[in-house]
Amino acid sequence: MGKSLLVGFAALTFCAASFAETPSNMQVWLKNGEQQVFNIDEVDSVTFKRFPGEVYQPLLENTMPPTFSKPNPLKLSAQEQTFVRANNAFALECYTKVRKLPVKPGSTEPRSLHFFSPVSLNMALGFCANGASTEGAKEITDALGFQSKNALKDMNDFYQKVYLSLNSNVDSVDIHTANALWVQEGAAVYGEFLSQAREKYYATVRHLSFGSNPQGALDTINSWAALMTNDRIKSLSIDVIPNTQLVLNNACYFKAKWKFPFEGLGENVFSGVQNQSQRTEFMEIESKYMKCAETNDYQAVVLDYANGDFDMKDTTQTWAYSMIVILPKEGRTLDEVLPTLQLDSIPFQKQTCNVIMPKFEMRGNYQLANVLSELEISDIFTRYPNAIIDPMESLYVSQIAQDYFVKVDEEGTEAAVVTSVVADIKMMLPEAKFKMNCNRPFAFVIRENTTGLLLFMGEYDDVPGGN
Repeated sequence: MGKSLLVGFAALTFCAASFAETPSNMQVWLKNGEQQVFNIDEVDSVTFKRFPGEVYQPLLENTMPPTFSKPNPLKLSAQEQTFVRANNAFALECYTKVRKLPVKPGSTEPRSLHFFSPVSLNMALGFCANGASTEGAKEITDALGFQSKNALKDMNDFYQKVYLSLNSNVDSVDIHTANALWVQEGAAVYGEFLSQAREKYYATVRHLSFGSNPQGALDTINSWAALMTNDRIKSLSIDVIPNTQLVLNNACYFKAKWKFPFEGLGENVFSGVQNQSQRTEFMEIESKYMKCAETNDYQAVVLDYANGDFDMKDTTQTWAYSMIVILPKEGRTLDEVLPTLQLDSIPFQKQTCNVIMPKFEMRGNYQLANVLSELEISDIFTRYPNAIIDPMESLYVSQIAQDYFVKVDEEGTEAAVVTSVVADIKMMLPEAKFKMNCNRPFAFVIRENTTGLLLFMGEYDDVPGGN
């Protein structure tokens, strides 16, 4: 039951990386402002080259986020609070569709385990919007709730603010977040797209040889993903081909202990979907300082994350990160409860709560292009003209994928997600010299090709509805 419920309620994280001044090193920001320098051979075997053509600032400038000497809690204006509500509404809409995706492409079997990071997807879409057409960018800003005259700027500023807060490790929760922009070797990036990638999304920007060595380029991106997710995601579910021109990533990593740890209960029966059941490991917590709720449709509990010392009797203290678990009442299902659930309206009260739930670990991936098209984000899948100067209009987003890992046990939660946006060149076929339009009666034969023996002959001259 708890398997489906983590959904976008707990995966609110990611990690930050960028280049040091010399191309042989990569400087990665770790928790509490600590920095670590990696030799580039550890994450990349492709030589870095500067973008040709356009004049731009050195890569180091406007790329490194500031160092925080203390936590930087997310403080938002009234307008920015409306952005949060709109982002959450989009997240629930998106998840309603994601949880119905099949286990494998082409399969009709629904998933029974789900995990999804809306903040990673939204950050990647915001980053992506800066390379889209005016119409494509508007589709993204509208969907995510940024609808002023300066919607794109509002969105970039908002995600920058979220990014900086998430990287400051509030409540000593271990959080990293990073963005990366990988571009075909020799291609030039539009100046505005490049400046937003550095200044607002603090992105690592590198050239890779997609055309001559697509597998080597993918290996590089996978190495970056592994580094940014503490080795929890080592292989992304994206296809990189010689026509690939650009890959954009957002990586998220989260690890935190429960404020009130669980105790192991041993094995018991878990009743899953379609009346299936299996024995699994369970855990239990009982505390008089937790927040719980009960309605006619469901029960709910807030499980706070807090590393370190705190006063358990201080009922006024709030925590930056929590998991909310929703359990439908007997006879009700998640399909009935989730679509109408209003997280901000759950009637939580502090009381003595007893919670039993399974321990679990899972990993998987989603392909999200069709989901986003259903949510009226479609222009980027036909054209992506403002990212790379050449090939301009022939560039389009071919894939948006999310790979995930999550582990929940007695001590806490570990979660990792990488969202990937892949842009390819459209195949441009030469104009056909031979054209045949069968818009009038025609004949046909079916033959055995080794001997030329005719098996069937016929003609078509019927006009539906005609006399």
